[in-house]
Parts: sequence; C-alpha cells; structure tokens
Amino acid sequence: MASASVLYAGKTISLLQYEMDDLNNQDAMLGYRAWITWGALEPSPGKYDFSVLDAVLARLKTSYNKPKHLVIGLWLYGQGAIGNGDSRVVPLYIQQDPAYGNSPVAGSYGWWGQSANGKSTGMYAPALYTQPVMDRFIAMMQALGKHFDGDPYVEGIYVQEDATLAEAASGWAPKDPRYSDGAWLTQLERLLTAATTAFPTTNVIMANSWFDTPPSTVALTEWMATNRIAAGSADSWGQSSIASGGTSQLSDGLQVLLGTDQYGGMGDLRGKMSAMMDVQSPDMVGNYFGRNGGPWTPLDILHAMNQTYYASHTFWTHFFGYETGYGVPIPDAVKWSNLAAMCAANPLTHTGYPSNYP
Repeated sequence: MASASVLYAGKTISLLQYEMDDLNNQDAMLGYRAWITWGALEPSPGKYDFSVLDAVLARLKTSYNKPKHLVIGLWLYGQGAIGNGDSRVVPLYIQQDPAYGNSPVAGSYGWWGQSANGKSTGMYAPALYTQPVMDRFIAMMQALGKHFDGDPYVEGIYVQEDATLAEAASGWAPKDPRYSDGAWLTQLERLLTAATTAFPTTNVIMANSWFDTPPSTVALTEWMATNRIAAGSADSWGQSSIASGGTSQLSDGLQVLLGTDQYGGMGDLRGKMSAMMDVQSPDMVGNYFGRNGGPWTPLDILHAMNQTYYASHTFWTHFFGYETGYGVPIPDAVKWSNLAAMCAANPLTHTGYPSNYP
C-alpha cells in the first residue's frame, strides 16, 4: 500500500498514522510505502534524522496483526513556492551555500523551479542534475542504507519519478542553464549505483517516466535492467485500455520496459527487471485519464499488473471516503479494506526476481 501524504521536514508519524491504521487485520496488505523528503532526513550537513522512519517501521512491525514491510519513498519536489527558511524539501544548508549553484532567486542556492520577478512561485526541486547537489544526496542515501539495509522488513528504497526534476529545471522560463537530459542521466546513474551499494539486500526502485526527450529515458531503463534497479511508475492504466488502445500513450519509461517504444530500445525488458508499480488517485478516481478510458477499476488495473506490466509489487494509494480534488466521492472499491480482499483473490503472478538480484 502507499501513503497519500508526504513526510516533509517537521512532520511526525501522526501524519501517517490514520492511514497506517487501515492496515490492521488486513493480512493481504503486505507492506506500506511512506514518502519522505531530503529536508526531513538531513536537517544539517551530515547530521541525519531517521527517527520518523524508525517510528513508522516499528509500528508496521508490531501494530497490525501481522508485521508489515516498509518501502522508503524519496519525494523529490516541492508543491508550491519555496519560502525563506523553508526546509520542507531542500535542506537549508544547501539553500544557504553558493557552492551548490544558483537558483532563480538571488541569495538562494541548490534548487530550481517556477519563479517570477526573482521570487519562487510554484513547483521546485533540488538541482540533483548537478554534481555538488547530488554528492550530498548520495551521502544521505548511503546513510539510509547503513541504517536500514539488512532489516528484513525494509522492502525497498524508491526514488520518485525523474520527470519532476526535468520539469522543475526546464519546464518554464527561466530554465536552468545547467540542466540537460545528459547531465540528469549521469547523475541518476551515480545515485542508483550508490543506492545498490548502500542497499545490497534491499530493492532499489526508480520511477523513470520522462526526460525532456526520449533517448535518455531509453538509456536509463536499459541501464537499470542490467544494474538490478526495479522499474517504478507514476501511474498505472487498466488492462482494458491497454488492450483496446495499445501502449503508445504510456510513459516513455514504461514503453521501453514493455519493448513497445519507438525510440530504439532493445526490446522487452520485463524478464530482466522487476516492475514495482504505483496506482495513484487519477488512475481510480476522476476524469484525468478520461480520454484514455480511465478511471479504471482496481480489478482492471490488477489485470494489467499481471498481463502487461508483469509487476512484482503494486503500491495502492490510500483513500478514505472523503471527496477528492476531483470533486467526486471515493468509490468503495478503492478503499483499502475492499482492495485487500480483491488482491487476495487475484494475486500478482510475476513475483520472482531477475537473475541479477542478490
């Protein structure tokens, strides 16, 4: 299962506990992915705070009838302008040090995003496509591995989709002159190499959806397949739409995984890498994917997990009965208690690991 909330700096387990408690007595739900930001994990240079993740893991092990597994999700971007003294996503020491490169706001460093008149105005992200910023992120990844790898209930470390960084850096003017797909690809391969070293007994998952242009997406997916990086995703479609409309509207990364891309990929990679797929709110609620046949029922999506994606893991976003941002009630079928029964009756069928896993 997957959190709908994000542990930004300053948040505690209380933000997630109402979600996590829906795991109780749901034995078909094997684990929980919690999103957390860099700002929450490294409040000062080289000083890490994993106490919230420790609390989440301890609760998963002891509070829900059967112990649950934890997947640590690294949330990469801020949804809204970055303010003075704002460490929700990017550690303050990065923002305060010119060594990490300019931002679009004078006197602030190490990030890029929407801005106007010298002020941050919207989405932003750390400039991980530059070596100095990525060096610090890799150090945090190494510390995470030292702390959590080897615990049998830590199931994975998940890096949020790369498209968020490409969008923050180049999605609007002014664009970051340091950004290129090639630079971002180089730094991602550095990060993921460090991650498999730091987590030798844990799944490492990368949601490779889009770069600015397809060739880097192809290159990263193929590199992932030979370096035991599982393929993540931001969204998952139902099998009915894939069967009727094909895969050409899926993300570039998923098309490369399936061997259906038009960008020169090496063919079907599903036997060479695991797929660990997100099911997010637009997939099951509202009209975001209306032109593609969505929203889809959970069973339709689960059929796609087995028939198309060959998923070893599926992360189902948490819902309550409240109305969402789409202005419609949450269908009963997508609530965890009902999802659990559906998943138990229709288990994933591609749960073996590729031969390059330890």
